[in-house]
Amino acid sequence: QQQKHLGLRVCPGAWELPGRRRCAKRATMTTLVFAHGDRRVMAKSKAESVRTLKSLESIFRDAEESLGIPDGTYDLWDQYGQVKTPADLQRAVRTAGAGECVIELIEHQQFLRIKSLESKCEEIFKRFGVVEKSIADLEVRQDKKLKLATDDMTQKIIRIESKVDDEVLPAVQGLMKDKNDIQKDVRSIIDKLNSFNINELKDLSDNALAMKEEVSMCVRRLNDLDTQWVKDKAQFHAATEKCSQDLVDLQKYVMGKIDILIEADADIRRDQQITSERMQLVADDLRLLMDEHNRLQVRTQGALEESEELRIVLGQVREDNEHIRHDAFQVSTRLSSLEGVASEKWQGFHAGVLYFRNFHRTAKGEDVQLSKDLCIATGRGFLAATGVVIGTDEGLCVGDGPCRHFGTPGCFSSYFELEIDEIKPAPAGSGGLYVGVSIQSGDEIASHPHKEFDGWLIGGNSKALICRAGMAHETIDAEKLPDTFAAAADDRAKRAAKDALCALRQALPPRKKGEVREVESVWKADELRMGDRVGVLFRCNRDGGARLRITVNGDIRATHNFLEAPPAEAVQFLTPVIRLAGTGKAAKLMPGLAPPSRILADDI
Repeated sequence: QQQKHLGLRVCPGAWELPGRRRCAKRATMTTLVFAHGDRRVMAKSKAESVRTLKSLESIFRDAEESLGIPDGTYDLWDQYGQVKTPADLQRAVRTAGAGECVIELIEHQQFLRIKSLESKCEEIFKRFGVVEKSIADLEVRQDKKLKLATDDMTQKIIRIESKVDDEVLPAVQGLMKDKNDIQKDVRSIIDKLNSFNINELKDLSDNALAMKEEVSMCVRRLNDLDTQWVKDKAQFHAATEKCSQDLVDLQKYVMGKIDILIEADADIRRDQQITSERMQLVADDLRLLMDEHNRLQVRTQGALEESEELRIVLGQVREDNEHIRHDAFQVSTRLSSLEGVASEKWQGFHAGVLYFRNFHRTAKGEDVQLSKDLCIATGRGFLAATGVVIGTDEGLCVGDGPCRHFGTPGCFSSYFELEIDEIKPAPAGSGGLYVGVSIQSGDEIASHPHKEFDGWLIGGNSKALICRAGMAHETIDAEKLPDTFAAAADDRAKRAAKDALCALRQALPPRKKGEVREVESVWKADELRMGDRVGVLFRCNRDGGARLRITVNGDIRATHNFLEAPPAEAVQFLTPVIRLAGTGKAAKLMPGLAPPSRILADDI
């Protein structure tokens, strides 16, 4: 089938490469030229406006006004592919170089078929007119021939009748009147009969027979012509019905294509939304990189200024290093003595425990980005930004070690602090970040397929979360102690840890599928501001249950009691957990801090 093309010509010169100056008027200014077959028309739109286009509607409208092409019957193409978006048109301009750049536009297949059917119908109608005119001319010619033959035959008959009346009848009357002069009359009759021309009479008879044959031949030709006309009429009728059926099928085909185009438009819109979300993520990454670059620049300038002081400090460090190496043996001896005394006075004391200092590198959500020193975590998830943390790991960040213990065995508290590094606007009701603790360590959470854990959190829009980890991905080993239980070195502490693990599994039986339950609380985390210090104090009761207390800048803001928590003897170390959500975009973990004494006293 024949295809018609529409072309869009773009002359280079509208843009220049980065780093070059742009001239106001140049000999190679960009012009737009529309091409339709052999026709080429200068576009009304200026090429400079292509750079700021947000859609191709103005380009399509300009092409339709210049070339008279119906809307929606064609697509824009250039030498590299279809032009669907303003970015594709800008790409064509950039790759054009000097001279002209042809961008072809191909008409849709269904409209080409419609035009082909219209041309065929016009040809059939023209043939109808020619056939009808031929039939009319044939009828006129046959009527003229028949009239001429009839007139000729009538004249001949009239001549014969007049001759008979003028010559034969008088002779007969003379014979009747003059019976006596028969011989004389016979001679007279013979003379008169001799005057008749026999050849002429034969010729007249032959002409009559020829005229009869011609008349019969004309009748046969008229019958054949009528028969042929009936056949042609039936063929024309069948062709017309076939064209009508083709038009109906074409209409159905066009409607199906329109539905496909509607679905394709929805897919394109969805892709555009995903692209915009990715662009926002890239913008956040760029902003973080710029901030890091600025901080690095400031630190570099400070390092250059302090280079002289560092030399002096380096000499002092060398001297102090010698003293430290001299005293290392004495410190090691004293530390061993202190650990032995602590183990005797506090059953279950764990010597050499490395408490958290930073965020864990891998135990985090896919959207969370950590700073180079692992102290600051920034969340970029779209679901977490709306306050949704159930069913996703967005905004999850975990400490790289356990919290410090404060109190006595069986009645101890775990405490950690964080600082709000950045907040952002969020939809109404989204709340803020969540804070709490986990029984599992950061390594155990990172190894879980869905990063699930057993823990308790509070925050959001006055909500509290009770988290349970699913264990369907691994088999439970009764002899293997979790990371938060395996810090003890002596056998007695290990046996106590195993007993505590049995009590923990009785209080929190393993589950095949993880679960996060949401309950009402009293703390609105969206009231936090940049620079606020949030303290989290968690204590398990002797008989089960736990209490989580929140402080902001040293002031108690909320206290929540969890009924579904193991007793204190079943829990050893707890890992700090933060969920960046709602208004809470970035947080900084503050290690090595102790809770205020009045919070501990009030908590007992």
